[in-house]
Amino acid sequence: MPQSPGLWSSLMNTSILLERPAAQLETLYRLATHPDTQKLFAGTSLAGFAEQSPLLVRLDNQPTLTQAIEQTPAQWSGLLIESASDTPSLLAHLRQMLFVNFDQQRKGVLRYSNPTVASYFFAACTVQELSLWLGPIRRLRWFGATWATQAAGEAGWQRLDNPHANDWRIEWTRRAMVLSVAQEDALTRQRNEQFLYDWWQQHPQHSFMQASHLLEQALAQGIDDSEDINAFLNAHCTQVLS
Repeated sequence: MPQSPGLWSSLMNTSILLERPAAQLETLYRLATHPDTQKLFAGTSLAGFAEQSPLLVRLDNQPTLTQAIEQTPAQWSGLLIESASDTPSLLAHLRQMLFVNFDQQRKGVLRYSNPTVASYFFAACTVQELSLWLGPIRRLRWFGATWATQAAGEAGWQRLDNPHANDWRIEWTRRAMVLSVAQEDALTRQRNEQFLYDWWQQHPQHSFMQASHLLEQALAQGIDDSEDINAFLNAHCTQVLS
């Protein structure tokens, strides 16, 4: 259920991992006093893409910034993090989460800091998997939803609690992060529904749910080229929203 962030625990260090900070930097430095910021890609093989890096910002002793995030969460795309770990330890884990193995021997980068991606990915995790992925994170929150929920205008606060955070050890950051089949499927669904959402925004007179069913039919028939899927949707999606 969507939830308000409420009060953050005084026993936890609180941060926000901003997904695309470039558009928020001016406001960030206007609201925060000497903010403690760290680029997620720094010190990794993605360091050359610093301009695209999510930014970890400590929120402790930043009441004005914290209030702005609570009041206008859609303007602060990212993940709210509570952890008892210090910033270097938390960063080590967050950077470990970036690089994943999947489909047996393939490797990739997981953009989990995107609230929409998070809404698919973490929902596909079992309780045991969540303790691994959250690691030292005691509580993870974000404002967002799946593409279908966004199309329905029902995005809201999401929250995950990790009761095993105190058991996490820094040496675990040397372990490879491997996607489960369910997680891979969830990320594939996210990409497909993002395509569908973009199409639907250009054709809002049609039902998103009907278009979703048609997309499934197209994929089941082996239609996977974007232009061919567009043509399929245009030809078959005739139900107009009332």
